[in-house]
Amino acid sequence: MEKAEGRRPVVYVYELDPATDTYAVNGIHHGRLKVGAPFPVDIDLTEIDRLSDS
Repeated sequence: MEKAEGRRPVVYVYELDPATDTYAVNGIHHGRLKVGAPFPVDIDLTEIDRLSDS
């Protein structure tokens, strides 16, 4: 995850390609991170700032 000053978090998701045995970008998520594999994940990235202020 990366975050520049005054900007929202960005999460890059990588997936292993078994044919080439290398990782490739599978998604770039800005407001919500939602993937189904290898297991379901659903995170509201807009809440990170609120949680860190607590």
